[in-house]
Amino acid sequence: MTKASEQQASTGVRSRTKWDVYCPEEGLNVIMLFPSENAANQAAAEHNAQFTPAHTAGAVVHSDEDPPHLTEAQREAFKQNESDFAELEKHSRSVREAAEARLRDANYDPGGPLFCYVCTCSSFLSSDDNGVVCQRDFCRHPAQQHA
Repeated sequence: MTKASEQQASTGVRSRTKWDVYCPEEGLNVIMLFPSENAANQAAAEHNAQFTPAHTAGAVVHSDEDPPHLTEAQREAFKQNESDFAELEKHSRSVREAAEARLRDANYDPGGPLFCYVCTCSSFLSSDDNGVVCQRDFCRHPAQQHA
C-alpha cells in the first residue's frame, strides 16, 4: 500500500478524493487536482524523470487547507508575503489610476486603449528575449508602466 493509500485509508477519504503530486526536493505540491491516485503517480513519474538525479515526488491526497508539510514559520512567511504583495498591488493600482487621471486632466488622448503612462508610446511592444521592457527604441519602459 502506498503512503497516499495509507493516508486515504486512515482518514476515510471517499472516492471523490482529488490527488496532488508532492515533491520533497521542491518542498511543495508541484501539480494538483488529479482525479485518481494512479493519474497523480503517473504525473509524479513524469516530473521525477525531468531531473538528474531524479526527484522523488509522489501522490498525496489533496487538501484545501495549507499543505501539511509546511512549518508554522513557513505558513506565516507565506501569509506575510501574500499581505505584502496585496499591498503592493493596491499601491500599483492607485499609481496607475493617478497616472490616468493626470493624463486625462491634461487632455491627453493616447488614441487607443493601450498606451504608456510615462511617454507617448502607443502600446507595449514585447519581444521573446526581453519581454518586460517595451521594445520601441524611444520608449524602453517596463510593462507595468503601460496600460
